[in-house]
Amino acid sequence: TIVCSICKRDGHSKSDCPEDFKKIDLNPLPPMTNKFREILDLVCKRCFDELSPPFSEQQNREQILASLERFIRKEYNEKARLCLFGSSKNGFGFRDSDLDICMTLEGYENAEKLNCKEIIESLAKVLKKHPGLRNILPITTAKVPIVKFEHRQSGLEGDISLYNTLAQHNTRMLATYAAIDPRVQYLGYTMKVFAKRCDIGDASRGSLSSYAYILMVLYFLQQREPPVIPVLQEIFDGQQIPQRMVDGWNAFFFDDTDELKKRLPSVGKNTESLGELWLGLLRFYTEEFDFKEYVISIRQKKLLTTFEKQWTSKCIAIEDPFDLNHNLGAGVSRKMTNFIMKALINGRKLFGTPYYPISGREAEYFFNSKVLTDGELAPNDRCCRVCGKIGHYMKDCPKRRRVKKKENERDDEKEVKEEERDTREKRCFMCG
Repeated sequence: TIVCSICKRDGHSKSDCPEDFKKIDLNPLPPMTNKFREILDLVCKRCFDELSPPFSEQQNREQILASLERFIRKEYNEKARLCLFGSSKNGFGFRDSDLDICMTLEGYENAEKLNCKEIIESLAKVLKKHPGLRNILPITTAKVPIVKFEHRQSGLEGDISLYNTLAQHNTRMLATYAAIDPRVQYLGYTMKVFAKRCDIGDASRGSLSSYAYILMVLYFLQQREPPVIPVLQEIFDGQQIPQRMVDGWNAFFFDDTDELKKRLPSVGKNTESLGELWLGLLRFYTEEFDFKEYVISIRQKKLLTTFEKQWTSKCIAIEDPFDLNHNLGAGVSRKMTNFIMKALINGRKLFGTPYYPISGREAEYFFNSKVLTDGELAPNDRCCRVCGKIGHYMKDCPKRRRVKKKENERDDEKEVKEEERDTREKRCFMCG
């Protein structure tokens, strides 16, 4: 019997699967009304207003960082320097999102001469002495070794990595894009909410990372006619792109937002509303963009083919703008791609069909996960059955190891107590 690898039902192969998103007919959408446009604008703005961290939280993150740096410099290495990167600083972070921290050592430009695994393990031992932290966990088997922790007072989780310097440049570039036009941030938040509601925004569980979705938003805004944002890596004087080498990659991008408007008069010419752009994004990725032929690449305006990158075997190709060998869609299976695309197709229909929900209930209607995913759960066939993450088998699961360790510790305690009880039972009840 033939079993389809997409829907896991028998009787047909994956090429004939009725659930393949390519087989779904996209019905024409009705015209946008002014009232509906206003509702979509409101929904997108609300995503940002309700989920972006207030200034007080941003200050708190900086204070946690400064306090942590003082502790590490005193207890571990006085040359240590810490800095925030990722969603804490790139303009697209949610409230209570993790603290991504990069540690460097003065006198060392990179980690080539350092034993990262050893440093991470030593750092974890030191952090266990910090009264304000708990759940310290070194992960040295990952591609980038990290120490995970939880900050007791704020409840924020975080991780410290070594010399993740390319990610810092990446963070700065995303923050620059966010500063060009307020619609960039609004759409970034809307996309992240959409991915979260559909359960398609966690790369550790086989889908795409929130960073990948932000790149999808930026790419769409660059390709829009007229564009909402320019390609920052293509703006420079002279014939040759300036060199800003980091870890063997050129991390140059144009970062002067004030100068940008003088250089490119086209910036600001796109006057589409938030709602129009959000629906335009859903239509772009379901109607126009050919995932088989092209790569989502924000470093150039010209279309980049999967053939050029030799990424033809992947279902989704999203190029990291600096580390050009990194495809953010490399870990996404065909089954997961199908699930993601069906969510985008359902989103196109939901956000493209005028409907006027009760005031205050708009998000509930438009981000209804049952409608967006047809009531299905995200595929988890590649995930570990203990922790739900990809990248290891159940027998190697770090969570399972921690559980076993705790069980062993409890067993040891039980044995000690039983021994103490046996000793007491053997004593004379008169004299002890």
